[in-house]
Amino acid sequence: MSGQSSLLVEKLWRLKRRIDKGQCPGVDFIHLNVLLREPAYRADVLRRVETNGSPELQALAREIMANDPGEPLMAKSPTETLAKTSADKAQRRSWLTRNGIVVVPISAAFVAAIAGFTAFENRAVRVTDDIVSDTVWQSGRRYILDDVIYVDSARLTIEPGATIEGERGSALIVTKDSRLFARGTREQPVVFTSHQPEGQRTRGDWGGLVLLGKAPVNQPAAAIEGVPETDLRGQFGGTDHRHSCGVLQYTRIEFAGFEVYKDNELNGLTLGGCGSDTIVENVQVHRALDDGIEMFGGTVDLKNILVTGAADDSIDWDWGWTGNVQFAVIQQHGDVGDNGFEGDSNGSDHNATPRSEPTFYNVTMYGAGRSAKQHRAMVLREGSGGHFHNMIIDSFAIEALDTRDEVRSLVAMEKLTFSHNLIANNGRLGNLTTEPEADDDDFGFQEEVWIQDPANRNHQLAESGLQPTVTSTTSPNFRSRGLIRNMEATRPPKSEFFDESADYLGAINPRSSDTWLDGWTAFPES
Repeated sequence: MSGQSSLLVEKLWRLKRRIDKGQCPGVDFIHLNVLLREPAYRADVLRRVETNGSPELQALAREIMANDPGEPLMAKSPTETLAKTSADKAQRRSWLTRNGIVVVPISAAFVAAIAGFTAFENRAVRVTDDIVSDTVWQSGRRYILDDVIYVDSARLTIEPGATIEGERGSALIVTKDSRLFARGTREQPVVFTSHQPEGQRTRGDWGGLVLLGKAPVNQPAAAIEGVPETDLRGQFGGTDHRHSCGVLQYTRIEFAGFEVYKDNELNGLTLGGCGSDTIVENVQVHRALDDGIEMFGGTVDLKNILVTGAADDSIDWDWGWTGNVQFAVIQQHGDVGDNGFEGDSNGSDHNATPRSEPTFYNVTMYGAGRSAKQHRAMVLREGSGGHFHNMIIDSFAIEALDTRDEVRSLVAMEKLTFSHNLIANNGRLGNLTTEPEADDDDFGFQEEVWIQDPANRNHQLAESGLQPTVTSTTSPNFRSRGLIRNMEATRPPKSEFFDESADYLGAINPRSSDTWLDGWTAFPES
């Protein structure tokens, strides 16, 4: 796919998301993959949007029409969807054999291609069947996900330096009775990426990584987005607060995100009901088509997290997530994206328990300023609490914080706190924004007054607090500028999880010459 086609795909994704949000009366929903695959369907949608859409949506439709080549942008056969049957898989295996790739079973866990490899595949192992017994993917090897692959009642171990490439429509889903152990190293990270050739990769090339567990959620009969409702393997949640979904260390996830049907997408990394014994450390999600990382309930903690260029929200949570996060970097790209954080608890019952109430320390969030696509740093709604400290919230053109629904009671109960943060170069009206009266959706709660309360000890800067090269999408520098090093921070709490020595603002230690990002992260454009 050319660079022009990749840009067109991203614009079509933005069009689809805005239609979903009601910006085109009479067009309730469009399916992204049909939009990309079928030129006639795409032309019809664009004509309807140009006639009935909001002014912003009409302008976007005209941009797309001016550059539309009138041909499929991501060709897929009708059967290549996330909900393939066993018969579909058998047909696929037959096709592979007819075309010179011989596939033989190594175990009931998966099928590996061992003969007829092309030079391009570099003796890659093509994974076509679900993993139902303990399996190891070896260091230095390439594994191609041919479909949605479930790890079902089994343990999958991925060694340092292994690369997992997703075909279009594929994903790796680890069910609640299974575990994933992806332990990379700084020198040899585990990499999940697109199977498309370098230079032709783009957001949404494959589905992403899903881990499901048995920790509490506040949604009855919880099932993960992106899995058919009839498939019981997509269910998660339980009563085990400490349940382990496994280990993700020194792992990159690139070019993921795949829409299945309305309001049902996979993210770069999805964690559903994962408990506190799950380890997620030194993980990057890069150029996801939907959210970078989304938690659905559970108590999972995150440390040393980097999300770059997500086309929706960078970190999203719902259904009662109560985990901890320390050392996280968010970079919104100037052409895509929505919120840095989007926090929900339960849309049907804002007081459902457990209530979403994560705790964040030492976060750097960069929002690309007044770029083509402007961003909001944080949205908290539907009963979500949370605790946000030692953060740098920088260059978000819309606003730093938008609370919705009932907020005062959460603040009064200390379910929602926001202190010792730097708000720099943000908002429509200076560093912050005051919500217009017509847009009041939090019963008159004034975010700006709360943030500026002296008791919360937040800081403000008119200019950016980050290095100028933070704007780069290929070699960014996330260090803070020297002028903020003496701004007051608070010491993280004593616990097995938090690093108590991080009494500074942002995710990067200003007193250290090295950073936790060095050596294993990457920022490919395609």
